[in-house]
Amino acid sequence: MSGSPDRDRSRQAQRWLRACVRAGHAGAWNGIAILAGVIQTLAAIAQAGILAWLLHGLIILHLPWAELAPAWYAWPVSIAVRALAGVVREYAGQRVSARIRQHVRTQLLTRLQQLGPAWREQQQSGALSNLLLEQTDALDGYFARYRPQQWLAVVAPVLILLAVLPRSWAAAVILLLTAPLIPIFMMLVGWGAQARQTRQFMALKRMSGYFLDVLRGLPTLRLLDAHGRQAERITRTAEDFRIRTMSVLRLAFLSGTVLEFFSSVAIALTAVYLGFSLLGHLDFGYYGHAPNLQLAFFILLLAPDYYQPLRDLGTHYHARAEALAAAEALQEVLPGEPTVPATEAVPLPDATTPATAHATHPSRQADNRVPPSGAPSLRLDNLSFAYRPGEPVLADLNLQVEPGAAIAIVGPSGGGKSTLLRLLSGQLAPDAGRIEINGMALSDIDLPAWRERIGWMGQHPAVLATSLAENLRVARHDATESALTDALTFSGLADWYASLPDGLDTQLGEGSRRLSGGQVRRLALARLALRPAALLLLDEPTASLDEDTEQLIVERLQQLRQGRTLVLLTHRRAPLACVNTVYRLSEHRLIKEETHAPAL
Repeated sequence: MSGSPDRDRSRQAQRWLRACVRAGHAGAWNGIAILAGVIQTLAAIAQAGILAWLLHGLIILHLPWAELAPAWYAWPVSIAVRALAGVVREYAGQRVSARIRQHVRTQLLTRLQQLGPAWREQQQSGALSNLLLEQTDALDGYFARYRPQQWLAVVAPVLILLAVLPRSWAAAVILLLTAPLIPIFMMLVGWGAQARQTRQFMALKRMSGYFLDVLRGLPTLRLLDAHGRQAERITRTAEDFRIRTMSVLRLAFLSGTVLEFFSSVAIALTAVYLGFSLLGHLDFGYYGHAPNLQLAFFILLLAPDYYQPLRDLGTHYHARAEALAAAEALQEVLPGEPTVPATEAVPLPDATTPATAHATHPSRQADNRVPPSGAPSLRLDNLSFAYRPGEPVLADLNLQVEPGAAIAIVGPSGGGKSTLLRLLSGQLAPDAGRIEINGMALSDIDLPAWRERIGWMGQHPAVLATSLAENLRVARHDATESALTDALTFSGLADWYASLPDGLDTQLGEGSRRLSGGQVRRLALARLALRPAALLLLDEPTASLDEDTEQLIVERLQQLRQGRTLVLLTHRRAPLACVNTVYRLSEHRLIKEETHAPAL
C-alpha cells in the first residue's frame, strides 16, 4: 500500500500531460508528427524491397544494369522520402513541444499573478524560477519525441509485420514474439529512472532557491565574514547534486544498453532462421515455397526497422520519467487539468496595481461582475483575518467609506494596515466577514477587472531593468509618449528628464542609470498619474523622504484624489492633508480619530 500514493500521483501526472496537448492546441502538429513517422516506415519498407531486388538481380540472376534501372532510380527516391519524413516528424514534434511549453508558462504566469505577492513571498524565488524554466523545459522530450513515438511503436511494427507475413509466417512469428522483450525491460528500468528523476527535480528546486537566496544575501554575508562558510556549503550542495545527476544518467544509459542487447538478440534470431532456411536445414514458414536471397534479405533488412521504434521508445522513456516528475511539481501550482485560454496572449503583471488574486483560496472563480465606473464605496463588515491560527491580525473590523471619500489609517508597524490593503485589492481573502465594493461582495467580483481600477503606490516602488518608457507603461500599457512626459512633469521629474540624453529610451536599473530614493518615489507618482484608477491605495507614500519631496508628493496626491476614493496608510503627518477622516488600527480593530492630526 505504500506505493499507492506514488502510483496515484503518477496517474494524475499522466492525465495532466495528456490534457496539455488539448489545452495547448497541439493536436494537429502531433498528428503530423505521427503521419510523418508512418510515411518514414513505409519508405523504409520500400527501400528494403528495392535493395533486396537489386542485390538478388545482380548476385543471383546476373541481370544487366539496364534492366535494373527502375530500381536504381527508385532507391534514392525512397531514401530521400524517408529522410524528409524524418525531418518533418522532428519539426512537428518540436512545434508540439514549443506550443505546449508556451501554454504551460502562460498558465504558470497567470497562476502566479493570481496567487499574488502574499503567496509568492512565502516561496523561494529560485524555486519559482526553476519551475518556470527548468521544469517546464523538462516537458520538451516527452511531447517532442516520446509521445509521437508511443504511436509509432505500435503502428510501425504492425506495418512491417503486414509486409513480412505474406512472405514468411515464421519470420513474422519470430518478430511478434520477441517484440515484447523490449517494452518489458524498458518499463522495469524506467520505473527506477522515474523515481530518481523525481528526487532529482526536488533537489534541483531546493538548490535553486538556496543559491538565489545566498546571492541576494551576499553583501550581508560579507559583512558578517560568513561568505567563506556559505561557499563551502554551496560546494557540498553542488557536489551532491552532481552525484545525483550522474546516478540518473547512469540509469538512463543502462536502459539504452539493455534495449540494444535484447534488440540485437531478436535480430540475431531472425538472421539465424533465415540463414538456416537458405542452407536448406529449415523448410517451414514460407507457405511451401523455397526461400531465396531476395526474400531473406528483405526480411533481414526490415528486422532492425521493426525493433527500432521500440528501441526509440525505450531511449526516450527517460524523457517520460522526467516529464512526469516535472508534471508533479507543476501540479502543485497548477491544480487540476490545464485550461484552454481564450487568447494566447500573456498579459504582463502590472507593477502599479497589486495585480494578484485570492491567495487564501486560489481556486475561487469570479462571477465576472464588475462594479460600476466611478469612485467606489467600500464596506468592511465584521472582517477577520489571521496568517496563522490563533494569531489574528484583524478581528471583527468594520468600516464604511463613501464614494470619493479619502481616509487615512494610522497605527503601529505590524498592526495589520498593509494586510488591510491586501484584503481590499483581493490579494488575500478574509477568514470571516465580508468586503463589499459598491454593495457587491468582493468574492463575487471579477478580480482582474477590479484591479485594473486600482492605483497603487507603496514605500518601496520597483524599478525595472528596462527603459524609462517601459517603467512608466507598467501603469498603462497604451500610454503615448506625450502622456508619459506629462506624467513626468506632473511628478516633478521634468528637469531630470530633460537632462537625459536618450529621453524615454534611457535604460534604468542595475548596470544602467541609477535613481535616488526621491526619484524612485516620483517615478511611482508618475505611474499613479498615468493610471486610470477609481480607487487609490497608498502605503506609506512619503516614507523616508525629505520635506521638499514629501510636500511635492502630498500636493500631487491632493490633485489625484479628486473624483476618486482614497485609502492611505501613513506614519507621518504631512500626507494627512490628503484625507478627510483618520482611523487608528489598534488591537486588531479600527477606531475613528476625533482629531484630524492624531498623535502618530
